[in-house]
Amino acid sequence: MAVIVERRDIDTVVVHGSLAGLAAGLVLGAAAVVSSVILAGSAWMPFRFAAAFVVGPDAFDRDFPLAITILLGSVIHFTLAALFGVLFVGLLALTYQLSARFWLLIVYGAAFAFGIWEINFLGAVPTLFPFLAGRLDLATQLWNGIGSYVLIYGPALGLYVALVRPGVIGDWHAVGPPAGTYAPPRDPEED
Repeated sequence: MAVIVERRDIDTVVVHGSLAGLAAGLVLGAAAVVSSVILAGSAWMPFRFAAAFVVGPDAFDRDFPLAITILLGSVIHFTLAALFGVLFVGLLALTYQLSARFWLLIVYGAAFAFGIWEINFLGAVPTLFPFLAGRLDLATQLWNGIGSYVLIYGPALGLYVALVRPGVIGDWHAVGPPAGTYAPPRDPEED
């Protein structure tokens, strides 16, 4: 019988957290563009919103270069997605949940994403970027807070961890017993 063991190396957490965040960020970004077309009639609004973190309200001006908006918005989006992915996988590693059941990892991802939405967009954005707070109408909050983050980004993070199982060793015999494993004393005459 194989005993599941988790190895929580920092490099595994960072690499797989980044990959999980980037993959989930790609899915979230595509959903944000589609929803922006439906809700606002513009595919560029998510890029402008992200670029506004650096540029300020000028990012929403029609005269602001679209190429810079797309590049800056994409860099900010994927950087934050990767950082949040590292945080998610790191939290799973710290709580010994890397080997949790498939469905539980999806739930963890959804809960994590909801927390990110609440902290970032309902706490940090109005405090640090008050000019963006007016752009978070009820439809945007419902779609982004519940729809895209809880139903897309978070489950995508959990799905990545559930499929890849970073840091999980299927059988500890392959790498030796974990530290602190009790081995009964052996009688030298038995050898």
